[in-house]
Amino acid sequence: MTEHKTNDTSALNVRAVVRATSILKSFNNKPLQLLSEISESTGLDKGTTRRILVTLINCGFIVQDRSTHRYGLGHMVQVLASNVIEHFHVRSVAVPILNELARELHVTMFLSVMHERSALCLDRIHDMKGMEVHWWPVGGVLPFNSGGAPKVLLAHQPPEEIEAILDEHPLRAVNENVITDKTEFRKALDGIRERGWEFAVDDVAQGLSAIAVPVLDADGSIICGLSMAGLTPQMVGNDKPMHLDAMLEAARRVQRALGIDNLN
Repeated sequence: MTEHKTNDTSALNVRAVVRATSILKSFNNKPLQLLSEISESTGLDKGTTRRILVTLINCGFIVQDRSTHRYGLGHMVQVLASNVIEHFHVRSVAVPILNELARELHVTMFLSVMHERSALCLDRIHDMKGMEVHWWPVGGVLPFNSGGAPKVLLAHQPPEEIEAILDEHPLRAVNENVITDKTEFRKALDGIRERGWEFAVDDVAQGLSAIAVPVLDADGSIICGLSMAGLTPQMVGNDKPMHLDAMLEAARRVQRALGIDNLN
């Protein structure tokens, strides 16, 4: 078998480590595999694959069923997974990109996630030269019918989850510009999902608007939301919201930094 070249993104990558991680990644959605299946999935020849598997077995990352000759992930993977800090990687990747936009455009940027069926603000970034938008503090939540990011986060949930969340979180009349009718709100969520962004005008506070875009995983599920807030006159464009292209490109950059391959 001809060995595929490893798609390194940096000269600092250690080839043996890249190969080992490619083997570990091959178990995604395939919990048990034969040597031939791992070799085919990774593009590594069987001899190289076997040697790396033996090393990973010795380190506790891989186990083998001697009766079936199939390999699976070892207990050490589970041990390390239990120590993952929630959203740490997303924040470390997204915040530098949001910082760039805040400095360039003199706006307030937000990073948000769905957490326990609530729209949670992970981080807020503000450039000192612009007006700071305070209405969504770090660690705070917003109603799903208020602002751009909460709607984006909700729109990309499975249908049954959307219904469960709407049952738990009634659509309150935060102000006269928000949608409180469930049928109308479901249609609004469909539109957000189809176009891939939301522009919320004056529905958090009069005179403030927000653009929000999703960062999607390879399977189309949402990882986080990126949003920008500012004075409504500074956010409204002619045929589309101001800075929408910059926001969409920021989402693509976060996807690439997270290693998500199928960018749309």
